[in-house]
Amino acid sequence: MKVDAPQKTAVKEHLTGVTPRPALTPEERIEQRKRDKEFMRAMNEFVAKAGLLSDDPFFGGI
Repeated sequence: MKVDAPQKTAVKEHLTGVTPRPALTPEERIEQRKRDKEFMRAMNEFVAKAGLLSDDPFFGGI
């Protein structure tokens, strides 16, 4: 056995440096789903009025 061998730790490190989100309760998941659906509805309505969301001159849009 090597004396100067690095010790493995039980902590997993994320390669991106992003910390994981805490688990949501069922009530929080329901509320999050409602907010997500409202956001998608609002974005769909906006895109229907304004057109494609792109700053690329090839596609036009906003």
